[in-house]
Amino acid sequence: MKIKGLSLTNFTAFEQAQFNFCDGINVLIGANGTGKTHAMKAMYAVVPDSRDWNKIFNLPKLQYLIRNNSEDKDMVGGITSIQNKNDNSMEVIFQTESCDRAAEIKMNVDSYNTLSPIYLPTVEMLSIYDHFFATYERREIPYDMICYNLALALNAAILRKTHVDYHSVEPIINTLQEIITGSKTQDEDVVVKDAEHFYFHLNGNKLDVNVVADGYRKLGTLFYLLRNGSLTTNSILFWDEPEANLNPKLIVKVARVLQALAASGMQIFIATHDYLLSHELSLLAEYPSENPIAFKFFSLYQSNEQSSVVVEEGNSLADMTHNSILEEFAAHYDREAELFSNF
Repeated sequence: MKIKGLSLTNFTAFEQAQFNFCDGINVLIGANGTGKTHAMKAMYAVVPDSRDWNKIFNLPKLQYLIRNNSEDKDMVGGITSIQNKNDNSMEVIFQTESCDRAAEIKMNVDSYNTLSPIYLPTVEMLSIYDHFFATYERREIPYDMICYNLALALNAAILRKTHVDYHSVEPIINTLQEIITGSKTQDEDVVVKDAEHFYFHLNGNKLDVNVVADGYRKLGTLFYLLRNGSLTTNSILFWDEPEANLNPKLIVKVARVLQALAASGMQIFIATHDYLLSHELSLLAEYPSENPIAFKFFSLYQSNEQSSVVVEEGNSLADMTHNSILEEFAAHYDREAELFSNF
């Protein structure tokens, strides 16, 4: 399944917005509060339609998803229809409403099935996996259902190396292993789970997950999801701020990993604030390799803090007239030049 488009009406920061996605890598940029994560969560919650929206958004009431809604009453919401379209795609519609306002999400997909997407939140999961399920069920931790579903995915047993799903992503698994270990010859999996606890094999040692750097743990999560088949060539991957806790050298390598994942057949959505990651991906889009993949870039912005979010899209960052990341870097260089001239 591929997500072709998303329409949002009166949904959180969006009064009316339309996204037209590609089958490869879709990059969302924008200042804080412009709805990047909300848009990705909306897509994640619609596929499949059994998601608990309150728990996905960690909200006591669905009414809080409605833009500028002041109605203080309980509401219900959910998938209201799945409609076939003339182009052999399907439109999935989610609605929730109060007395005077309604929020609607329409998602256009090329087919509709119950394949579970993977969502990597900003929270690093390997180090908090121990006893996560019990504490989540007792509501002793503030994490939303996205973290719970990620823990479920990490709970799956690793694939045999003879499995077809392993073979389909084996080169990417090997690349991640080399990035984390710095070795092309290590035979042991870099990330293993033993008695419901994660460990890393690094430099000939079996290290507890909690003594490994956060950046490597994030990459280790991706490695393990590929290794146990939770991420396959026909998966949809949502990744919120891949750059978090990564140094610049790793960010460049992550851009190449994302390219390889998309080339394998995965559809990818990322939200980022990072200059290097967004511009490295834009370079890959502008100067494609022998086997090019599709890229789409989306800039989410507001004319003022009270206005609705506007969505601008293009095939690279060069197509954007609004780029909050580049604008702030330009302002930084201006400040530096002013300080230098006054020194």
